[in-house]
Amino acid sequence: MSKRRKSKYLKAITAMALTASTVVVVAPIVSEASSFKDVHRTHPFYDDIKNLNDRGIINGFQDGTFKPEQNLTRGQAAKIIASVLGLDTSNVSNPNFKDIPTTHQYFGAIAALKQEGIIDGYEDGTFRQGAYIQRNHVAKILANAFHLKASNTNSLPFTDVRADYKEAIAALYENNITNGKSATLFDGSSNVTRGQMAAFITRSEAVGHPISQPSQSVTFKVEEYAANEIAINGKIYYFDDSVKSIFTTENKPALTGAEITATIKNGVMTKVNNVVLNNAGSAEKEVVFNTNATIDSITINADGVAVKNVSITGNATISSNVKTKVTFDGATITGDLILAEAIDRANASLDNKNASQSIPVLTIKNTQTGKVHVKRNNTSIVSNTVIPEIVMTATISAINIEGSATKVTIESTAKLKMTGNVKIERLLLSTAVELALNVGGVVNYLTVLNADARITIDSGLLINTLSIPTGSTVTKIITNYAAVASQIKAIIGGSSPSIGDPNTGGGNVAPDPVIPPEKVNEFNVKNAEELKQALKKAKAGDLIKLMAPVTTDITLTDLVIIDLNGHTLNGNVTITAPTAKGRYSLMPTGSTGIISGDLIIDAPNVNISLDGLTVEGNTVIE
Repeated sequence: MSKRRKSKYLKAITAMALTASTVVVVAPIVSEASSFKDVHRTHPFYDDIKNLNDRGIINGFQDGTFKPEQNLTRGQAAKIIASVLGLDTSNVSNPNFKDIPTTHQYFGAIAALKQEGIIDGYEDGTFRQGAYIQRNHVAKILANAFHLKASNTNSLPFTDVRADYKEAIAALYENNITNGKSATLFDGSSNVTRGQMAAFITRSEAVGHPISQPSQSVTFKVEEYAANEIAINGKIYYFDDSVKSIFTTENKPALTGAEITATIKNGVMTKVNNVVLNNAGSAEKEVVFNTNATIDSITINADGVAVKNVSITGNATISSNVKTKVTFDGATITGDLILAEAIDRANASLDNKNASQSIPVLTIKNTQTGKVHVKRNNTSIVSNTVIPEIVMTATISAINIEGSATKVTIESTAKLKMTGNVKIERLLLSTAVELALNVGGVVNYLTVLNADARITIDSGLLINTLSIPTGSTVTKIITNYAAVASQIKAIIGGSSPSIGDPNTGGGNVAPDPVIPPEKVNEFNVKNAEELKQALKKAKAGDLIKLMAPVTTDITLTDLVIIDLNGHTLNGNVTITAPTAKGRYSLMPTGSTGIISGDLIIDAPNVNISLDGLTVEGNTVIE
């Protein structure tokens, strides 16, 4: 049972008992005022059974009876309660009860109730759908399903009530949903019949607020809260188990003054959607927001905040109000992490050496995140995990990076200085910017797309592969190339070949003949088999054009032209031409496409242009 209910039994099981038997029937059989020949007007539960039958919630047996005195099973009860609440029993998460496979007839109902927090299973991981449901169980399930509360749990007249069921039984008793078996006995371990369950449900509906009510969104500023509830605009809302780890005593310093948007259902806060943290810490002591809950988004709007262990399905934003530091520790950010642009740009220039602008430090520790968008100038990023992509936009002129990234994309139009110590798989420079790479470490693949870009490289930075635009030269792109030539292993593109020892050839060598000389034949392919057949036939100068995405590995021994035509080649590409010489474009001018795997090049005497190509794997020069 959950900590909240502290019971070994499923919360939902109890409430479900009433239904099970009923649902077994294929179609109701109509008789006079009731659909069942064994439920007459004089039956004590006639109105309740008819109510549920008329609404299509319960049916009878094939012999036309309802059998109101028959005990309900837990599985049957689950079916009935889920129907009463109108729950979606198709799009559910598997509660992983050992005895309820996904093919079970009651799986959807049981899973939906578990998902809504109405039921739990036994401590051995079972649900026991075939066992009879007891009065104790029903009390707890109905209290959960209809959000029933008691004003005084100590007013019960019964002497046999277990402590872990007391609150639920008191709620039903106070609301006239149930009485005891005698004046002093509740008899919680006795079974519930089908007729009794019908009565319990209709009475609960009359006074309660079923969980199936439409949810609502509420936005509020946090002032104070208790362990299990919060007052918003004078109204009390209870915390669902899924949000309790947010509203802890430890999180109060971080949540004071926070702006929160949450989902409310039947007076219960079932989800926290968006959080804006406004309370600042100090350089010596951070304000910590620590929760294992899942939220949609978060905005850090104050300095000295540490966010720990939270799962964020959307974006995490660091506002322009952050001047010093923010930490993400153990978090999972499915969306992107955004460093918002500062409002004051007075000190944004790299050349302003007297600028007093503070440098915010973003620390990413043991945290998985999407792209990191840097829209804030003069920022430092420190990470002990690999960042998928860092994107520098707007007019970023200074950034410090300490850590690893799969991709760094520079879209800034300002003169940019990058400092730090890095390990970058792909560094993409798409703008005509002056870039000072004053960093130590390794860049596996540096791609320059604009011939007007100018780069200086620090003596501590190693570059495995440099790709420059066709028609440009390495000495024009890398302004200090003579000093750092030994730090660049291979150069692709430009107006001359330079693959192998970077000291033996530069980008300013006289151009070699173009190979292949011209297109001869064209092959349009739609799948892996057609591509393999085209490769067998194609010779240097021929063009193979993808008409759809293709999944396969290919090896080019003749320097044919591959037009990915905007598609993705899902696999590795190997170019093997050890004796060829000259300049070669893998794709025709203007074409774009993606190689999802590795690009392996064994062509030491060929200057290869990869214009328009994106390689998601590694580019290896052999």
